Amino acid sequence: MFDLNQQTEQIRSDRALGWLIYKKSTTDVIGLFTLVTCIVLIYIMPLIINIDPLTQNFADRLLPPSWDERGHLNHFLGTDEFGRDYLSRLVIGARNTTLYAGIATISSMIIGLILGLSSCLSKRRAQKSIIHHLFDILFSIPSMLIALITISILGPSLPHATLAIAISMLPRFIHEIYHAVEEELSKEYIASEIADGTNRLQLSFNTVIPNISNTICSNLCNGFCIAIIDIAAVGYLGFGAQAPTPELGSMLASGIDIIYISTSKAFFPGIAMIILLSSIQLVGHGISRVLETGVDDAT
Repeated sequence: MFDLNQQTEQIRSDRALGWLIYKKSTTDVIGLFTLVTCIVLIYIMPLIINIDPLTQNFADRLLPPSWDERGHLNHFLGTDEFGRDYLSRLVIGARNTTLYAGIATISSMIIGLILGLSSCLSKRRAQKSIIHHLFDILFSIPSMLIALITISILGPSLPHATLAIAISMLPRFIHEIYHAVEEELSKEYIASEIADGTNRLQLSFNTVIPNISNTICSNLCNGFCIAIIDIAAVGYLGFGAQAPTPELGSMLASGIDIIYISTSKAFFPGIAMIILLSSIQLVGHGISRVLETGVDDAT
């Protein structure tokens, strides 16, 4: 019981020290609270409030935001060209974009981590070299080009766009993980653990992965932002979410079409993306700073 309590206190103290390091940067704290607010708005608010992004009302087409003299309180951000509530579509569109971007990023990171570790830890030099250089070649190809080729084969849809983005980001994750693991394996304590008989599986999970957590975190945040941009770009081009499903990229495209009639509809999706991307980057920067500093250095 004493050991359990001591371990619990250690976890609490580590979290407290981690937060102490994190909150030293005001911008990172602002990013954290902004991201939490965005998560509440796009994931929790639809569970509490009845949000309908699909019902059309042609009598209320292209209403301006409620603060405009021609606006209506029932439609805070106005309505689109089909009379659908724009705030509802923006919330669900942001949820679709971030959800599918998160699926693409996490799945690509997991596969990239496995392939990067296995190729770097492989005892066969030929296999190690082939895998490494193959993905280095793919890494040189723009991710959007890989995504568009994949979508052209599978067909336009949001799930297909997610798969395409995951495939396009895979070389990036493998490349970064490979070099991080390779640098970690060159350190003396790794050689001593191998000499002590530690197998490669234990070495990976107990030593290598915890020590490259900063690389994993920074690449995860950057990859998430890239996935959001790519999914929105694919949706903007008409290869992602198909009507009437709301998504930030497709909403931006439709807003550009009516920019001379309703200017605000072309700005709201872009503003939402800027807020999301900025908050994710700030949170990622704060977490990386905590991992770089370390609890031992903080003490």
